[in-house]
Amino acid sequence: MVPTPTVPRLLVVSAGTANSLLPSIHEVARRVWPEIDVLTGSVSPTPAAGASAGRALGRLLDEVRPDLVLSTHPVATAGLAWLRRYRGFGLPTASWDPATGPAELERAIHRLATTPPRPGPRALPASDALFAHVDTPDVPQHVGTVLVFEPGPVPTIDHTATMLTSVPGSLGRLLPATATRPARWEPVPGRPASANVDAVTAVDLESAVDGFFSVPLRAEHAVSAARIVTGLADGRSALLVKLHHALGDGMTVLQALLSDTDDAEKLPWASRPAVPMGGGGAPGLRAGLRPVLSGLWRLAAAGRAPHVTTDGPVPDARRHHSLGLLPGRAVRSGARAAGVAAADYVLAAFAQAWHDVGRDPGDRFRLMVPWSVRGTDSLRVAGNHTGAVSVDLPVGPMDFAVRVRRVAEALRSRTETGVPEAANLVVQVLGVLPPPLHRAAARCVYRGDWFNAVGTVMPGPRREVRWHGAVMSGAYPVLALAPGTGLAWGALTWGPWIAVCVTARADLSDVADAVTARMADLVAGAPVRELP
Repeated sequence: MVPTPTVPRLLVVSAGTANSLLPSIHEVARRVWPEIDVLTGSVSPTPAAGASAGRALGRLLDEVRPDLVLSTHPVATAGLAWLRRYRGFGLPTASWDPATGPAELERAIHRLATTPPRPGPRALPASDALFAHVDTPDVPQHVGTVLVFEPGPVPTIDHTATMLTSVPGSLGRLLPATATRPARWEPVPGRPASANVDAVTAVDLESAVDGFFSVPLRAEHAVSAARIVTGLADGRSALLVKLHHALGDGMTVLQALLSDTDDAEKLPWASRPAVPMGGGGAPGLRAGLRPVLSGLWRLAAAGRAPHVTTDGPVPDARRHHSLGLLPGRAVRSGARAAGVAAADYVLAAFAQAWHDVGRDPGDRFRLMVPWSVRGTDSLRVAGNHTGAVSVDLPVGPMDFAVRVRRVAEALRSRTETGVPEAANLVVQVLGVLPPPLHRAAARCVYRGDWFNAVGTVMPGPRREVRWHGAVMSGAYPVLALAPGTGLAWGALTWGPWIAVCVTARADLSDVADAVTARMADLVAGAPVRELP
């Protein structure tokens, strides 16, 4: 029998009300799953077209997030078939006509119990396809994390493989767009999750991180990989995870990671993400037309990014990763004193660090900040649900307190005027282009001409996190470089710390190390010095 969650959720779909059927369905289902949760939903019986029923059913699936689906009407069955064909739907399903009686219901429940999930091929949504289009061997589009564990239990290959499977699509592969077919994800039947996991021994964590993330994923073969690192000098161990950016954004990775921890039910965002079935719609239009028009104007008016010393072609996939820890309490205290958000304060610390060690005479550094446009309907779904917010950070000479205030003002001038929504809408519109034009447009908009680096500050758990008994004391977010840029960085709240990872071209390792160290010094209270 196929294993299911401790309390599986069975969705019974009808084309009207199914309440009268619930007692008999519940009785039969409980013989297989004693604690099963039976839910009901319905689709309109007209029109009977599979596409209409499929879209309506997709929205219902995104809302309910079942583990199993039982159809009791031909329209619902047609909708499930449409989702399977066009959106890769793969949950176990069965159909039962109530007129056939309890014997057929028994058989339908048996099919549900013995059918494994089988996700099918699907076209990538525009926001995910963008990263498939810009991915190259020299500039691979990976997102990932460096998980650090205190001395004690060590991650195992089996546990790591299970964690990988919590990210939808992690065991598949990507097929590039052709002249007539958009970029697609497809499963790789028979591949065990453990095939994507290996283990090494290393003394130095950063060297192990550099080696792992400097090897590109071959997306046409695999879109995920993980490495267990033991033997670190301080007695700790680590787990390195990388995923193709087309699978999802930072929120997708965070949700998947937390959903597999020991006390996931107590952690915010610890909900295993699922591939959206209802279609993403146009998140950029949720706020209304006026903010979007305002955002479009600001996007157009921004123009090209200023030139900084880290700009230029990325010659190969070799990367350096500088890991740092900022005291979370000091960040929040400094932010409160300045009257800004903690994320603003971290952005300002980066701007100050760049001014101090960046060896750049300019007074602006354009940071592209991925800004979530998730709504209540997309909080728990996989994929990329962001709008790019380009912020001109002030990096000229000034007092740090002034810089903090100006950074917060610059960010608000973008996020509160429709820029994230407009940027997301542009990405959605590009997705309607024929595949070759979509690929060309993606490569035009996502490159160093328009920003100098990608950077983000993410919330995370402030309590202790354990995974199979091991204390997960750190989680560093790893971002990919964009074409034409030499830096990217991410910050994530984890326990008492804000973990920072600055990714750089291998020849810029000294810059990455200096920026990370300076950010830590600033937050810890080191005096700000102005360079002549």
